Amino acid sequence: MSALEVLVVGAGAVGQVYGHHLARGGANVTFYVRERYRAEAARGAALTHLRSRKRRQLHAPRPTAVVCSAEEVAARRFDQVYLAIPSTGLARPWLDALVSAVGDAVLVCLTPSPGDRELLLAAGAAPQRLVSGLLSIVAYQAPLVGQPDDGPEGTTVWYPPGSPCLFSGPAEARDAVIAALRAGKLPAGAHADVPAKGAFLSSTFMAILLALESCGWSLRELARPASLEAACAGARQAIAITAQSFGRAPLGVRLAVRPLPLRIVLRVAPHVVPFPLEPYLRIHFTKVGAQTRHIVRRTIERGRAAGLQVSALEALLAKVPAS
Repeated sequence: MSALEVLVVGAGAVGQVYGHHLARGGANVTFYVRERYRAEAARGAALTHLRSRKRRQLHAPRPTAVVCSAEEVAARRFDQVYLAIPSTGLARPWLDALVSAVGDAVLVCLTPSPGDRELLLAAGAAPQRLVSGLLSIVAYQAPLVGQPDDGPEGTTVWYPPGSPCLFSGPAEARDAVIAALRAGKLPAGAHADVPAKGAFLSSTFMAILLALESCGWSLRELARPASLEAACAGARQAIAITAQSFGRAPLGVRLAVRPLPLRIVLRVAPHVVPFPLEPYLRIHFTKVGAQTRHIVRRTIERGRAAGLQVSALEALLAKVPAS
């Protein structure tokens, strides 16, 4: 049986982790990056696994190939294609060209914006070959700026215990994706409706992120009553808007956006995760700040269209620089 041919779009931290596990499971992995990143992607990256503040180096084989255009993609055949880029990277007509170039490959959407699946369908993705994924891993380029003790240079990844990456879609395509990832020892499982689960998590988390950014990325400042209430008000509006498309929000999401539970999370989280949480949030979400704003703006647009309250979300957006 021939090896699985996989294309990973994006060779950032998430792309490197997925590429590592797919290759570990026996797949031939090709990265699709911009031309200026070709040489870097071809070298591969050192991976470090965080576990209870202990670190373990992972073997990270070099990719089978690196491509930088839809034409190069079309010249090859792929079984699975993983989109490991920010939602703001799904720009047309580039996306249309990519979807056309991958032919009948299974397309795995790992991007977080609630509207990304519809964007892929509009670009020509076949519904029977479109799988939605929800990330549970935390992956970043180490060491974090200002954190010289944050492990060796390369990609650091943490797999939260009991939280597999989830996938939904047509059973045959979904199960093939899960099998490929499990073969490479990535915790992965099936879920009935990843787009709905992801939409609630993403829209509420992005509202809280804006509040955190307006507090100078300080969890302590965000836990103050006024800031906390502003964050929760925005998150509650995001839930109400998202519910228009995806039904009732999960209980855990509804509870998490109340001031007391959120305050507890803000105080406990830095002592639970095995990496410097505040620096990670500041550096990573500053880097993808355009995506955060994109998701919140789209939530506001949907809220206005439905005649729902958006004032708290607008207030959060107004407190941070435009991006």
